[in-house]
Amino acid sequence: MEQPKILPDIDSQVCLGLMSLCELEFDKLSIERIGSIIQLGAICRGYQKEFNNNPLIPVICHKKIEFILQAKTKTALKEILSPPKVRYNYSEVVPVGSYHVEEEELLIWSLTSLWCGGPLNEVGFKRYMKLFNKFHPEYAKEICAAGFE
Repeated sequence: MEQPKILPDIDSQVCLGLMSLCELEFDKLSIERIGSIIQLGAICRGYQKEFNNNPLIPVICHKKIEFILQAKTKTALKEILSPPKVRYNYSEVVPVGSYHVEEEELLIWSLTSLWCGGPLNEVGFKRYMKLFNKFHPEYAKEICAAGFE
């Protein structure tokens, strides 16, 4: 199956998402979906500002728009727009929810470390590195070679 083309510009992603709504049957959630896509654009532009146009941001936007287009309830739309949630299962940190986007989780771990003014705890750091290795393998090799596994 061919991978969908992910546009590098958030505004283009939002426009494409709004155009995709035209293909759906108008229902009681249509107006909420429009608002959700616009709100998602604002969230992603905030990420762009914070992360200097990180290439994962358009991927996050694309995945969340796909979730919005599939959503069946207002509660689902609210969950889609929420930051990713994780829980500790006494062994490791694991994602929670049907609309989890790992790329967004990676950015949130970075913000957590930045805003808290220090390094993540051991469990958080392991999860961060797992995601970092998955999405930035070229940089992860350099970091591991330097002894920061």
